[in-house]
Amino acid sequence: MSNLLTQNSNALRLLMTEDLYILPENEQLISAKTEQASEISSQKVNDIQVPEIPALQSKEVLPQKAAEPEKIREFSYLGENNKYFLILFNEPNQKDISSTQKETLLKIMSAKGLELRDLAVLNINQYPGVNYTDLKEFFSFNKIVLFGIDPRQISLPSQSSNQVVKQENAKILCTYSIDEMIKDTMKKREFWNVMKDF
Repeated sequence: MSNLLTQNSNALRLLMTEDLYILPENEQLISAKTEQASEISSQKVNDIQVPEIPALQSKEVLPQKAAEPEKIREFSYLGENNKYFLILFNEPNQKDISSTQKETLLKIMSAKGLELRDLAVLNINQYPGVNYTDLKEFFSFNKIVLFGIDPRQISLPSQSSNQVVKQENAKILCTYSIDEMIKDTMKKREFWNVMKDF
């Protein structure tokens, strides 16, 4: 392989396209190099007079604020999220959904042709301060159902129960808690009437 060192100013201009900054402790070394570069730039290259390159001025580099690192949230949830369908519930007494709630939820979803692997089921109580954006970035959902959760808890505007709202290419449905639907078949029926077309 050939040596890629060159002092041709045209070649250097083509290859060195990034901004250069001079730090104060390197001024002596850089001033010698700029004198050498200006001598080279005044030479004729291929019978064309190349204009002189102005000498670099040293500028004080101001310290910049370090960019805040993006907060990466990890969520522990049931399902595989194959259909990008997020189910949120709020159960302060347990980490995951109870067996009775899970059975009821899966019956409703199977009537819609969905299985647990198609969903992501998350207990929002385990993640205080989580918002809609965090959830959207992690799950990339196109549908989200909030069971017994006020939408303002995840930084969404308030909305009526069992009404579908679209936001950022996602359908949002807020409804009663799963326990409420287990106890009251009218609430379950009201939810199903919206859910079957969701």
